[in-house]
Amino acid sequence: MWSATGQQIAREARAAMNMDEAYSTFWTPVVNLAREPRWGRNIEVASEDPYQNGEYGAHFVKGFQVSEDDLTHVQASACCKHYVANEMEGSTEVGQTFGRQMVDTAVTMQDLMDSYMIPFQACVEKGDVTSLMCSYNAVNGVPSCANDWLLTTVAREEWGFDGYITSDCDADSDVFNNHNYTDTAAEAVEAVLKAGTDVDCGNFVKENIQDALDQSLVTEADIDERLYYLFRIRMRLSHFDPTGPLDEIKAEDTICTDYSINLARDGLVQSAVLLKNDANTLPLVAANVGSVAVIGPNSELAEGDISQYYGPHNHCDNDGKYDLVSAIGLFADDVATVKGIENNTSTDTSGIPDAVAAAKSADQVILAVGTDLGWAREGTDAVSVAFSDEQAQLIKEVADAASKPVVLVMFTANPLDLTDVLAHENIGAVLHVGQPGINIYAAGDLIFGKRSPAGRTIQTVYKKEYADQISIFDFNMRPGPSEFPRPDCTTPDDLDSCERGTNPGRTYRFYVDEPVIEFGYGLSYTKFDYNVVSAAKKVDLTPVREMLSESQRLGKSFTNLADSQGDMDGYVVEVTNSGDVDADEVVLGFNKPPGAGVDGVPLKSLFGFERVHVKAGETVTVTLYPTLNDFTVVDKDGLRSVVEGEYEINFGVESGGAFAKHILTAK
Repeated sequence: MWSATGQQIAREARAAMNMDEAYSTFWTPVVNLAREPRWGRNIEVASEDPYQNGEYGAHFVKGFQVSEDDLTHVQASACCKHYVANEMEGSTEVGQTFGRQMVDTAVTMQDLMDSYMIPFQACVEKGDVTSLMCSYNAVNGVPSCANDWLLTTVAREEWGFDGYITSDCDADSDVFNNHNYTDTAAEAVEAVLKAGTDVDCGNFVKENIQDALDQSLVTEADIDERLYYLFRIRMRLSHFDPTGPLDEIKAEDTICTDYSINLARDGLVQSAVLLKNDANTLPLVAANVGSVAVIGPNSELAEGDISQYYGPHNHCDNDGKYDLVSAIGLFADDVATVKGIENNTSTDTSGIPDAVAAAKSADQVILAVGTDLGWAREGTDAVSVAFSDEQAQLIKEVADAASKPVVLVMFTANPLDLTDVLAHENIGAVLHVGQPGINIYAAGDLIFGKRSPAGRTIQTVYKKEYADQISIFDFNMRPGPSEFPRPDCTTPDDLDSCERGTNPGRTYRFYVDEPVIEFGYGLSYTKFDYNVVSAAKKVDLTPVREMLSESQRLGKSFTNLADSQGDMDGYVVEVTNSGDVDADEVVLGFNKPPGAGVDGVPLKSLFGFERVHVKAGETVTVTLYPTLNDFTVVDKDGLRSVVEGEYEINFGVESGGAFAKHILTAK
């Protein structure tokens, strides 16, 4: 799906280029981690897991850049961003305000090397991405766009990156104006050019480069080096070549075709997650569903909000209406909607009585709640991981009033505490759909059983108290004391009197408290069983030691991902559909190392996944392969070392769905 989506976007882009209505370089995908549930750009990323984000980036980029029509040129240039540790937009806590363009991200080498940088390495080494974007923030005192270790030593020399590096827009200016990294603007130009930034998205370099030349801070050779990468990507895009196959891609054969529309719809089908389904509340049966009331502030969300920011203003059917009400209307004849509250941040509850009345009179109630771009977006972080009081009131009163179990559809990219929702006896089903746009019709396919959900949660769902424990400004992944005050401190004028926060660990890899819903959770309309039929009980770590020794000999900070693939035996798992519905199943493989959760060792880490379709009563076989790196850990200095002992390999998660485990000894 990731590869196919990238391929389709780029083909549409090429078609538009050929009509002189688009350019050929695109600043996508975002491969930062959803390391923090309040981050405003969680909507744009694949997950909180570094391996998954890396696989997403690599597959999307390959699909985007490579066309079978012309394997010698780049179809369209992708850009993995934001490099690196950029996962904060703008927040105010206890009187302290930090924005993404001024923040100096303090990151331990341990977290940098085994979390934040992993997706970017995969983008380069597996995806052959043609562009990287250096981020607004500084990392441990050095602005990303002036950081020669990040841009040159690691990206170019260690990973072998050979594309161009662009700044985020005005990030070069921020080196001088916000980070105050240099004494003069000319020195900032010197810093970004010599670090390896090729493009200034803005005017800062253009306005100050002559001063830098006049002061001999940079030379024409420095400028030529930057231009080399820019003209190289243009050549790879066939800008200077005779007409070729990529120039023949036509809009009428590519844009708004049945294939592209169905691909977008299938994206939501594959990603939606069934979080609760008591007594088989879902799927609904269209023939006898009766009257349906779609209630909540997100009942008409996609058309009016999300698609107007993260997507085209004009889509394939400009007369169509793309929201949950319309999606339900594809299957039910009698559909009404009442918002109850106008939007996710509204404090006006005067509409709740009407919503309750609608719930009482309807045969079936579907609640549409969660967040929207008023809650969190680019430039603005969320302030809470709980429903607003008004939404919580709406959910409870509507669920209490409904005559049969309610279906709650959760629209959000910022995970909210679902404790009360899951506990409510008259909320029979909870379906998480993210924040879709014109592909919202797929929600109807799932709710009415045309397709079965098979998605897995890509973020840990925390209890609401999480937001009071730890500051969003704290970028540490591992649990421990924080240098920042607790966000719920009530004395902003006296920060010294505030209790310091405690980091409970970020993401499933390090979170030590009990989550509301764990990463990797997801239910189905059928029942699956796993059986591990082939897996080594003993693993020889000699190849791991040899890989680490060679990396150390070469003076590298990272092990090469191709070398890490090694020649490890795979884990073979039988996946049996023991229910009565043909369905997809996503098999997740987790590695739980010796000493998990102690001294910075992850609790567990995802190492593989595969989606398969299994007909009712049948069995298919899935093989997931570990890498040599899966038998290592990163220490506090950012160095990898081999780990001997007993490993627990999990398939699925124990809290829901199919699950199996295997124990092996490595030495």
